[in-house]
Amino acid sequence: MLFPRYDVPADGMKTLPAKNGQRIGLSATGHAGYTPGELTDAKVSFSYDGGETWHTATTARQGGRWSATVDHADAGGESVTLRTELTDANGTSVVQTVDDAYAVR
Repeated sequence: MLFPRYDVPADGMKTLPAKNGQRIGLSATGHAGYTPGELTDAKVSFSYDGGETWHTATTARQGGRWSATVDHADAGGESVTLRTELTDANGTSVVQTVDDAYAVR
């Protein structure tokens, strides 16, 4: 089983500034003795209304590392829900939704 890991450039209050082009690092760990293969696909969506409406983040792989780029320029004061889909080289995949992943200031 894969567990998504996020490298969110948040401050100590778990907030991001209301601006575009912010990158969230993506990786995965294994569970119950599973060693994940290299990630081969990553999709990230974000929502300001608890998952009623989704916005697609741009994902990219560079130097063997995956990241998602989110745009929050007009989202000051909003709480962000993240939905992440990851697949590794072994064909294992996971879909994870994190409510209140961070807030936009």
